[in-house]
Amino acid sequence: MDNRLTACAELCCGRVLCDVGTDHGYLPCYMVENGLCTKAYACDVAPGPLSSAKEHIAQHGLEDKIMAILSDGLENVEKADITDVVIAGMGGELIADIISRCSWLKEGINLVLQPMTKPDILRQWLYDNGFSVKKEKACTKGRFVYSVMQVRYEKPWYPLTREYLHYGFVKNDTDAGRCYLRNRSEKLKKIGSGLLCGGTDNELATQLLELSKLHENE
Repeated sequence: MDNRLTACAELCCGRVLCDVGTDHGYLPCYMVENGLCTKAYACDVAPGPLSSAKEHIAQHGLEDKIMAILSDGLENVEKADITDVVIAGMGGELIADIISRCSWLKEGINLVLQPMTKPDILRQWLYDNGFSVKKEKACTKGRFVYSVMQVRYEKPWYPLTREYLHYGFVKNDTDAGRCYLRNRSEKLKKIGSGLLCGGTDNELATQLLELSKLHENE
């Protein structure tokens, strides 16, 4: 369990977990062993990683509490008693695609999402499709910093602004939070400068450069 997976665990709040794209089954094993859930499903689209997860589950003697499922996203998973779904370690667009193909995620499921790339694309898609981000925090893994979101299917309570799309609800009250905001600021500055130099969209370039100033000194 690294900081990224621990942050995902902290945003789960139910009794039955489904881990999509499970990382060796680490998260389900941790959740069950620590009494954070009573039952779990470990899913992966590829047989190899799923086999590794099965081995890890067996090593912990948790075969009776954690079921490994070969599945493209949630296609082979029935809602049954699932309360929490974690989709972590993927790009924002892929996470959005997985959610779009599973209708029962709209039935009171607590979603925990951790995009590795394009968090702004994911935030836009969630907003446009009626999902609300309830909480968001930053986490680190090595020299990289990511955002973890707690999401439910309910009307968003916040406006869709460019600042929200690029920075989310991450606060600057932790080292990880400050690092995340600074990292996003640097990316916006790079993109805006590139557009300005290329002369392709000066209006967008100006907006991004202004946004980059919000957290450049974190």
